[in-house]
Amino acid sequence: MRFIFTILLLAILFCQSNAQQWVSTQVEKRNVILEEFTGIHCGYCPDGHKRANDLSNANPGKVFLINIHAGGYAVPKAGEPDLRTSVGTAIDAASGNTIGYPAGSVNRSTTPWVMSRGSWASVASQIMNQNSPVNVAVKAYVDFTTRELITEVEIYYTSNSTKSQNFLSVFLTQDNILGYQSDYGNFNPTNWTKDGKYRHNHALRMAISSGSAFGEPIDTTTKDHFEYRKYATTLPENITNLDVVLYNLHVVAFVSETQSNIYSGAGTVVEFDPSLRVDLGLKNITPINYCSPSINPKIEVTNNSGKTISNFDVSLYINGDESKKSFIGELAKDEKTILDWGEIPYNTVGAYDISFIGFTNINNNSDPDMDYSNDAASFMGIKFMSKAFSVFNGNFDGIMPDNSALDKNENPSFVMTNNPSCGANYSSGAVRFALHDSWGASGKPGHIVFGEAELSKLSKPYLYFYYAYSDDAYGGTTPTIKIQVSEDYGVTWSDVNTITPIETGQPAQHGNWYVPASNEYKLVETNLDAYKDKSVIIRITGIPGTGGNAMYIDEISVASATAVEEKVTASDNSLYPNPATTEIQFGNEKYLGLNYSIYSIVGNIVANGMNINNKIDISKLTTGQYYIKINNEILKFVKY
Repeated sequence: MRFIFTILLLAILFCQSNAQQWVSTQVEKRNVILEEFTGIHCGYCPDGHKRANDLSNANPGKVFLINIHAGGYAVPKAGEPDLRTSVGTAIDAASGNTIGYPAGSVNRSTTPWVMSRGSWASVASQIMNQNSPVNVAVKAYVDFTTRELITEVEIYYTSNSTKSQNFLSVFLTQDNILGYQSDYGNFNPTNWTKDGKYRHNHALRMAISSGSAFGEPIDTTTKDHFEYRKYATTLPENITNLDVVLYNLHVVAFVSETQSNIYSGAGTVVEFDPSLRVDLGLKNITPINYCSPSINPKIEVTNNSGKTISNFDVSLYINGDESKKSFIGELAKDEKTILDWGEIPYNTVGAYDISFIGFTNINNNSDPDMDYSNDAASFMGIKFMSKAFSVFNGNFDGIMPDNSALDKNENPSFVMTNNPSCGANYSSGAVRFALHDSWGASGKPGHIVFGEAELSKLSKPYLYFYYAYSDDAYGGTTPTIKIQVSEDYGVTWSDVNTITPIETGQPAQHGNWYVPASNEYKLVETNLDAYKDKSVIIRITGIPGTGGNAMYIDEISVASATAVEEKVTASDNSLYPNPATTEIQFGNEKYLGLNYSIYSIVGNIVANGMNINNKIDISKLTTGQYYIKINNEILKFVKY
């Protein structure tokens, strides 16, 4: 089917006849235009979508996204969305794409333009630190009755361009197009709907400016030159087999030196009559209680619409099981209401998933919700038994320890891993925190939570764990590890200890995952004496810095430090050197020929053997404090 778009250039007015209103006349840094080449049958493309979104979210007002569906992976099968455009196909062809999909062009700043998704963030960072010779501002408004889109663009040169002629491109994009998407690894989980459809955002729909894929000329490109351009476009009902939904549109405008080298640009949501807006937003206000026998799901709903809402439905899902709640009444503009599902019995220990999905049946199905971004809330809940333990020993060799959970509500990019083997004390697994900036995890805490610990049964309660860390020459700020304790079942937390890790090793090859050897781990000991008469929830929190490779946490223990310490035999010449790195020696011949056992600080046997020559190899032990039992005596030493 063929569609004819009426694109009328109403006016091209220069600074002599139109005054600047929105565009900055000061020297500004360049903004980023990321043209992402993608396709619905590209299984790694959701990873590209997420990386682009993370980059844009981390730089609001500085990074603007255009998703170009092109190439073989974009060809739809029957019933699938056709997101291709002739404009996008031309840009894809000009990009020099020989690396496949997903790929992207960051301001068309390289030769060829295209680069892998792993390079977008670093190239964008360089561009945003450079001055732009031209600033761009854009506004857009659509009339729901006539479907006429009015787009206004202002440009202002703060310095001379290197070319006497530049080009202005103005593109229309659309969000919230639901349909098929191949996905090899659930790379972008928040873009999936409950019914298995993928949410395609930033999809290029058409060129608003003349010149199709590569824009229309700007013939004056010298310092202090200002231009105002206005476009009227009658939008079609659909493009290919997809509706053009007027409340899901954005406009991106940019100035390029030629077809290549985009100087800078800007983007805007397409506005419309606010009285026509229908938008309900929800916020999770479910109370936290890690040891409660029930869950009390609860949300606050705000009416952001331009009119009163009489009814709507919201669905609650607990581990996939649905429970629907309805509102019937009068919710005026800007008013709030609470939806409360009441106390729901829940006694399964461990982590559980809970989510709220709105909104359906708005005003008896007469109105759609026009802003999907505030229609859902998901989080991971945790259920522990009261006074579950006093002594805790947890490793991560493929199965989460009893009475523990990974709280990923703030940082989903840390995982339990045991392939390849990477644990402390020669265990196979550990918890790995991703540190590279491409994960978008900088400053986002991930929590290893365990409880409820009945510390009153320990005479001298201590928390022990091991960590390993590699920056891998990325130069990021160092991550942080915090020990926190809650006395009210997870409602509030108190800091007990803060650790700044030291680098313990390097990956086999730069850019590959750092896989620590067992003896590279460092021991951390934290005194919990302040809580020895209490029952508490404990968490170890990893907070990534601005970059790096990986940080690991393993072999977590809660125990009394006096279990072995009280039995230490005093001796002036028992062991030397002490501390030691590779071996220790006994200072008395009476120990020759006797069997020995080496214990960790919490009383676990980590090595044993026979004393052949009064020298004991400790090179494979991780750093920390140990005890050696021999001849019914217990001697203390430190490995560093």
